[in-house]
Amino acid sequence: MHALIDLRQLAPPEPIERILHWLDTAEPGQIGLFHLPHVPYPLYEHLHMRPCHWECDKQADGSAILQLVRDQ
Repeated sequence: MHALIDLRQLAPPEPIERILHWLDTAEPGQIGLFHLPHVPYPLYEHLHMRPCHWECDKQADGSAILQLVRDQ
């Protein structure tokens, strides 16, 4: 089980910056779980340029859970 990192209280663009920093320093195969205040559409452009894949589930309250996996 992976720890859920709650980024909902941070002001933009800090959640995206933290996720990208995590991804840039993660080992291949490492999984990050992030709770965000909303679906992070602006983040997707950055993720497409990096070795990773992800799933994002919108929650009933409008927040989102992002599961991010660092690829090779």
